[in-house]
Amino acid sequence: MAIFKFYQIYRSIKEELGEDMAVKLFPEYSTLPDKMPPEEQAQLGKAIMDRMDELLDNDTIARVRRKHCCNLSKRQIAEINELKEKCKDIDEFCIEYSKLLSPGYVKKDGDHLTVSFGWNKCVCGMFRKLDEYEPVSKTWCECCNGHVIKTFSMVCDKTVSSEIQEAVACGGKDCIFQISLL
Repeated sequence: MAIFKFYQIYRSIKEELGEDMAVKLFPEYSTLPDKMPPEEQAQLGKAIMDRMDELLDNDTIARVRRKHCCNLSKRQIAEINELKEKCKDIDEFCIEYSKLLSPGYVKKDGDHLTVSFGWNKCVCGMFRKLDEYEPVSKTWCECCNGHVIKTFSMVCDKTVSSEIQEAVACGGKDCIFQISLL
């Protein structure tokens, strides 16, 4: 089987746009080796994203990239559920959850939350092992944005939307998301 992260990308494209488009956007998939150095993986990820940016609109890319985003770990779910029970409201939750995210944070302003990962390093499995890489399109980070949406939909017990404000993989200093509580 191909490297799992590439399998997820190909699978997401195929499920959303069909086999022909998956092959067009990711022609290397059928010949991927079982292992690749991290630098080559990052280069391939960037090439796939460049093709997607050229051929697809941003809403379609976001839908594809969010399709199979990272899930919360059992530990993270337990921590969030414990905090939800302990905290009287979302304001208190944000303060307590920020302690878990430190040096990241969650700040509430009206119907909006600002979430910072605070690592000053990309958390994405494609880039986190690398000290240097060519920045990628912000649309690549829609996968992490999907994770943020999934997390805060669970936290708030309702649908939320999120927008990427800044991302390390794109050349930013932090990964910051603006969440709207709908």
